[in-house]
Amino acid sequence: MRAWLVALTDLGDLAVLLPLAAAMLAWLLLYSAREAPRWLLALGSCVGLTALLKIVFYACPPADDMHSPSGHTGLSALVYGAITLAAVIAWPGVRRVLVIGGCTVLILAIGVSRLLLDAHSVAEVTFGLLIGTVSLAAFSQKYLQLPNMKVWPLLVAATMLVTMLHGHELHAEQFLHRFTGYVPIHCR
Repeated sequence: MRAWLVALTDLGDLAVLLPLAAAMLAWLLLYSAREAPRWLLALGSCVGLTALLKIVFYACPPADDMHSPSGHTGLSALVYGAITLAAVIAWPGVRRVLVIGGCTVLILAIGVSRLLLDAHSVAEVTFGLLIGTVSLAAFSQKYLQLPNMKVWPLLVAATMLVTMLHGHELHAEQFLHRFTGYVPIHCR
């Protein structure tokens, strides 16, 4: 069981999600360059806010069960959600419903894996999910008005990246914890 949970949680690691975010950016630059800055803003907001809150909460936790919002869950919601959005716009009918359902299950499974592996609390996973969902909503606001674009290059690139990078890890959390020691944060 633990191996399955680790496999799920690895789908939400920065080692997988950052290259997927770069693929999304490249795809947008090819097919809708006007949306690329909005993607970068959503990505920067999600990653930046999560990193900032990890630093602040590590130094001064606002609650006993809130030390670090789940970056795996938040960034998964943004990146997998954006890829899903691209597919949903391109595919009509039942495929659209299946893709949305599959993405929702994937994101929630990543969040649940973080809980079951004792990496985060329910509050931390929920907070990460909120950050990712708000970032996705900000990106998708204008994106939904775009015409149907060729989604297959994005899906092929995403599949290849996930296949190649699954199981790799970037240990950003440890870096942020060490960084916190250098930041003068005073708790009240």
